[in-house]
Amino acid sequence: MKSYKEAEKIFIGESDIAALVLVGCKGDKGVVPEMLHFVEDGEYSAYLVKGNDVEIGKHYEKVVTFNYWLNIYDDTKRTFSKHAKEFNIYRAGDYGCIIQMID
Repeated sequence: MKSYKEAEKIFIGESDIAALVLVGCKGDKGVVPEMLHFVEDGEYSAYLVKGNDVEIGKHYEKVVTFNYWLNIYDDTKRTFSKHAKEFNIYRAGDYGCIIQMID
């Protein structure tokens, strides 16, 4: 099993309010927006993990799951847009973030 640290690290946005907006489908609930909070204003990145065969550190907590597609928006624009069967978003510490895509 690979470590999440071997995955590509991508830019997911910047914010003056220490948060990004996640928009995606949540099963029967349809399209749902969620806030992804950080400790301070700044630029944010995430490990982009593909598949189930990746070990995610125990210090990460799953904060939200989306189905079919995910868009991420920062203060001014869309910064991420992908399609997959499932997306799991994990957070740890002040800035740690993992986006897991499962096909």
